[in-house]
Amino acid sequence: MLRLGEVILIRMQFHQASGSKIRPALVFLDTNDVDFVAAPITSQAKQSEYDLVIGDWRAAGLNVASWVRIHKLTVLAKSDIVRALGLISEQDREALHALLCQIFCPATGGQSDH
Repeated sequence: MLRLGEVILIRMQFHQASGSKIRPALVFLDTNDVDFVAAPITSQAKQSEYDLVIGDWRAAGLNVASWVRIHKLTVLAKSDIVRALGLISEQDREALHALLCQIFCPATGGQSDH
């Protein structure tokens, strides 16, 4: 079973063309079936208030400084996982939880009332 904060390499299928590309992703939720919820990881600098820098990217198994695109959550098939890379640090998990709560927790000023 995958864990929150696990960094994996996954084969991403192209939507408008044939083929795929292997990309890193951050696991959010695994309900112990054939798929899981994740967000893409990119080396492109922050472009949105919903991009989260991975401060300890080396410990997460990444080769370069990276950001998680929180606003691009997606459901992916476990059969497309190439391999596990690592886990984000405790500090990065705390930053992830804070950003998720900012987005989804109405009691703390989240934006779910829009």
